[in-house]
Amino acid sequence: MPKARHFFQRRLARFLAAGGLATLLHWLMMGLLVQAGLDPRLATATGATAGLVFNYVAQHQYAFASNLPHRVAMPRYMAAASLGWTLNLFSFSVLSLAGLKVLSAQFLATALVTVANYFFAKRFVFHEKTTLKLP
Repeated sequence: MPKARHFFQRRLARFLAAGGLATLLHWLMMGLLVQAGLDPRLATATGATAGLVFNYVAQHQYAFASNLPHRVAMPRYMAAASLGWTLNLFSFSVLSLAGLKVLSAQFLATALVTVANYFFAKRFVFHEKTTLKLP
């Protein structure tokens, strides 16, 4: 297997593993909050926010093994996460309004956000070639 392909597959596997754990945290919190009677939209927003903190550390350290300082990577991550969070809430809401049950709507929303998040992370958040040299 060519070296570049192996590197891509390894990074993608780490991205999915780290993101999977963050998603598990998201879904666990969402499920508990829905069972407690919280509106599902607020529950998914809260769960996604909890996964955010875990995911940043995991993506920075594990998936992308980034050398970017946090003062560079964190604002980029927050911008990308804001887009992902909004995409999750919007797609979940649309799918819910379309009649899908909570779990089905969140599963599809999560799949869409996963693809978008990988693109954001690879091309923007942890992309070191475009990093400005800060003092």
